[in-house]
Amino acid sequence: MTTRRFISFFGAVAFSALFLAGCRAEEQGRITEFKPGIYLGKKDTELSEAQRRQLHQRSAYQGSATFLSRGGGGVAQSGVDTRGLSTRVQGQRAR
Repeated sequence: MTTRRFISFFGAVAFSALFLAGCRAEEQGRITEFKPGIYLGKKDTELSEAQRRQLHQRSAYQGSATFLSRGGGGVAQSGVDTRGLSTRVQGQRAR
């Protein structure tokens, strides 16, 4: 009976040690339940004026060497009439 009690006690201690090892510090306080379309994380801090200027300057480098487009992309002139595409996309149902 003593051996059985010792094995049970040792098994419980081993299980507890393994169970608690999964509770790492970086795992604490993280989001475990997710809601589609809702950001549940911490609120972002407001950007300072210096940070905004720096981002604006960095986006200026995203243009081509011959044409400074100030970032973003554009539709290349392929000769295809794309005006109908935007009305078709706007008429589609949201998923």
